[in-house]
Amino acid sequence: MPKAEPTPTPQIKRPEQFAWAYPERTPRGEAKPLQTAPAVDADGRVLLHAQGRLVALVEEDGQPKVVWEYLTGVHAPGPVVIAPDGTVRLHCSDGALHCLNSSGRQVFTPVEIGEPLGYAAPACDADGNTYLSHIEGGLVQIDADGRRQQAARYLRTRQKLDAAAVIHEGILYIGSEDGYVFAVELGENKGKNLWDHGAEQGHTGWYIHSAPAMTNDGVLIVAGREEHLYGFAAAGKLLWKTHVPGQMLGSPVLDRQGHIYVGVSQAQRGQEPCGLLACVDGNSHKIRWQYQATGPVESTPVIGDDDVIYFGDNEGVIHAIDLFGKPLWTADVGPPVRSAGTIIAPQRVAFGLDNEMLIVLKCSSQGLAEGGWPKIGGTLAQCGLW
Repeated sequence: MPKAEPTPTPQIKRPEQFAWAYPERTPRGEAKPLQTAPAVDADGRVLLHAQGRLVALVEEDGQPKVVWEYLTGVHAPGPVVIAPDGTVRLHCSDGALHCLNSSGRQVFTPVEIGEPLGYAAPACDADGNTYLSHIEGGLVQIDADGRRQQAARYLRTRQKLDAAAVIHEGILYIGSEDGYVFAVELGENKGKNLWDHGAEQGHTGWYIHSAPAMTNDGVLIVAGREEHLYGFAAAGKLLWKTHVPGQMLGSPVLDRQGHIYVGVSQAQRGQEPCGLLACVDGNSHKIRWQYQATGPVESTPVIGDDDVIYFGDNEGVIHAIDLFGKPLWTADVGPPVRSAGTIIAPQRVAFGLDNEMLIVLKCSSQGLAEGGWPKIGGTLAQCGLW
């Protein structure tokens, strides 16, 4: 019987802007879409989890170099986050929270939390506590030494909090699957929701999976799944609500003027799915412009310090446009680009692909935009603390 020919490794597309990709090969088995942005530490190392490994990368001679790696052997649906003390946190599908130091060594034995939710992310406060969404609803708190502070849950809810959080002035803000935003006061023993859901504080029309953004004056921006953006005051009052023509499956970002950018996916019966990037005015809260993408947009944009906006679409195209919606360039990278983007180094913008690879492109930006909320999580550490 003739020997079966090995399946050829798909070639990486190398558009004009291509810098490097990691890993060099797609996984042998089924790829897990890489839908989260990597974190970047104080030394400029890129922290990425892909194909069962957490790696710290640097660019050397135009190629990625692995500084250290930590084997998990499993998938991690959420992002790598870096706590204020520089330690690295990751919640994997083995149910454990992993915590490493800047050299890739365990700070404490992995803590069993339970299965991670698909859109959730660890959030870290200034004291090194980690807050994680629980599979049965509510939040779990793990302290800086890896101890679980509550035998049950730090915050109990009937709803799953399947979203990333923002921590600001001791309050953790997070969306839920019943369409309410929780504002959780972070006490030593137990979290307390400050927003009165009975009075419709923090209410949107449908479930919330997106990560919130925050304006310079403390307004929380939330993308609901029912085609509306919301602006909430710190006390929970709805300040404004804007209809956006399609589903927002990514998260909003803000430029230094406070204008909001969010990806949109549209699927009308009998037509091919399509998508766009919408810009909502930070003052009038009306749509300023819409940029038509090649396909549906689930990717969360990133804004550079030269006011260039980068995002991907489900047709495998990465777009660079200016603050007025004018296209600067596009790069066809092949697989769908559903991940959030980030600028990992001067003139380097990175996105995850559906083939479980990170692609890095050359760009004009030297770093993240100053002011506003330039990327998911607000900062390169993406731990939620603001």
